[in-house]
Amino acid sequence: MGHGSRLTLFDANALVSLLRSQPADAEVAVLLRQGNCAIPAPCLGEVVDLMIRTYGVDLSALSERLGALIDEVLPVLPIDQRIAWRAGELHAAHYHRKHSALSLVDCLLLAMAEPEDEIATSDSVVIATARKLDIGAIPLLDSLGRKPDA
Repeated sequence: MGHGSRLTLFDANALVSLLRSQPADAEVAVLLRQGNCAIPAPCLGEVVDLMIRTYGVDLSALSERLGALIDEVLPVLPIDQRIAWRAGELHAAHYHRKHSALSLVDCLLLAMAEPEDEIATSDSVVIATARKLDIGAIPLLDSLGRKPDA
């Protein structure tokens, strides 16, 4: 059983871009205003990790900013057994260390997508894999202002 309506699923880099005012922040803000956006729980965990460990953001400041966003406009979707199993299958089928460096979190995002959903990301490997799986993709600008060419 799926989530019921067409969703735009954010990966971690989409939300990090918004939180850090990176090049895709305006695109992400527009998607949020349009509604029907969500983030899988593992992607949220990746956002928290990146913001604290990589960018040195204070936990309380992050909690305040991210908490408001999640409470108001960006639901966090749980992972169930079916999605976890599918993610493992996708990782086994599509991961390659040199040519397709999909993380397991990327595969959980892909596994969560229903046929009518779209994934918003600047990750060209995620976009290429989504397209192979007939999942819609919204290419976002990366941190250097480039669109992924998948």
